Amino acid sequence: MRPTLHLPDLSFDPGTIVFSTGIRTSIEHVADFRQFIDHVMEMHLATEFGFVTRAMRFDNTLAALLGAGQLTSRYFVPPAFVVPERLVIITTHQDQATTTIRFPSEQE
Repeated sequence: MRPTLHLPDLSFDPGTIVFSTGIRTSIEHVADFRQFIDHVMEMHLATEFGFVTRAMRFDNTLAALLGAGQLTSRYFVPPAFVVPERLVIITTHQDQATTTIRFPSEQE
């Protein structure tokens, strides 16, 4: 029988949540898009970082363990939502105590 592996708690504080202009507009005009954003934010907070590289997943885990740096998640937007882009990026900057939710073409 294999020994049980206990992983450390990777919780982190998202700080102030900031929506980009594109995300705000999509929330206002696309039915149920806010629920999608809430869902992916919950995934981000649970350290399920979506579609990221192995290196980014490692960097995210290290940042969460150290309580410093940034954590980045990427989630595909389902085709049912008519929004400008098919990907949403969530970035938590722990040193600034902010989390930005944006489309890839938008600057933080």
